[in-house]
Amino acid sequence: MPLGLTIYLLTILIGFIACGAVFFIEQDKVNRFSHRLLLLMMLIVLLFEIYASILVYGNGKTNVLIYNIFFVYIETIWLVAYIYLFMTQKIKRVLLIGLAGFCILAIVNTLFFQDIFSAFHNISFAYAVLFILICCILFFYEIFRLKRYQNINLLSAPEFWVITGVFFFYSSGFVYFIPIGLYQNMDQQLLSLLANINRILAGMMYLVFGFAYFAPFVFNKEVKIR
Repeated sequence: MPLGLTIYLLTILIGFIACGAVFFIEQDKVNRFSHRLLLLMMLIVLLFEIYASILVYGNGKTNVLIYNIFFVYIETIWLVAYIYLFMTQKIKRVLLIGLAGFCILAIVNTLFFQDIFSAFHNISFAYAVLFILICCILFFYEIFRLKRYQNINLLSAPEFWVITGVFFFYSSGFVYFIPIGLYQNMDQQLLSLLANINRILAGMMYLVFGFAYFAPFVFNKEVKIR
């Protein structure tokens, strides 16, 4: 297994352990549901990344199906569900419509355009990335329009860190994944370099996820996150 992949898996593991450690400190300062939702997502990400790596480097098989199911579809739905928790009712309705559109696209793409077993679903992922970025922008817009955090230190809000991490990763992920078909004829060393860059960015995002719920204790010990 390449060193870059090993380090990437370790960053996810560290993030998961850090996220789970919040259970052992004062829970009254943490949004318990959002924290558990994030922790469960971290566990699933860790397990599917390990399994995908074993398929390729242990059994010599393709992991396209695993990435399509878990990364393109399940993780997208999970992240939108997380952001959904912190939005106004009006925006929540918009997110539900967008999520329904994503599910319809997933079915159509799988049945008529891209085989889920052999082709990375970059069409669905393009929609997913754009949708997630819009969700993040709407979250930031709500912060400034409604001034929801005007009475507390914004840095003490775990959801701010999580959604900021999502925004930066998916902004760069859009560039890496959308023209996936163009990479088939690229030099293998260049492909490995791009893969490592993507893993670094993803690893940083998962580390942010892991430590985000320590924010209320670091930046404002008196704040209770809604």
